[in-house]
Amino acid sequence: MKLVCIAIFILAAVISSHAQRVKINFTPESDKFAAATKEYQALWQAEGDKIVKAMEKVSGLKFRETEFSAIVFEGVSRSGSPGGSPMKMRASYSPDTKKATLIHEIGHRHISQLEKRPTDIDEHSVLFLILYDIWIDLYGKKFADEQVEIEKSRRGPYPAAWEFASSMTKKERERKFRDIVSANK
Repeated sequence: MKLVCIAIFILAAVISSHAQRVKINFTPESDKFAAATKEYQALWQAEGDKIVKAMEKVSGLKFRETEFSAIVFEGVSRSGSPGGSPMKMRASYSPDTKKATLIHEIGHRHISQLEKRPTDIDEHSVLFLILYDIWIDLYGKKFADEQVEIEKSRRGPYPAAWEFASSMTKKERERKFRDIVSANK
């Protein structure tokens, strides 16, 4: 009996030590998005810690949030704001684009701690200084290149922001991002 109690205690410690650092509470906007919500939940459960670690490694910034909400719906994905509105995630994306877009939107939340930004660089250009390298770190160059092409095909700031980031080498992107981080210290 004593051995069983010890085994249960050790198992409980292992399970609780594996609790995720960042919890995302995914909810469907309506019942028709329940399956997509489960996909996002499973993705985050399986890879959330790895994603946060890659973001911290590439950006050099600690991830500040520990829990936030995300609504799964059919519309343009949005990051929401730390301590404010929930993130919104498109239900109909393919599994890889769900993954890439989730990282993209969380990336916005992550870099929101950089309050001082160059006036000549928009939000997406700042994010894309690190996003490509986060994707490569997590899923490889082929995945990253495919997701860049998908994002470049969208309207709005995406094509120009990707051209900006893609025009630099990895070292140049790192240097530019470090300069932005340094301006915030």
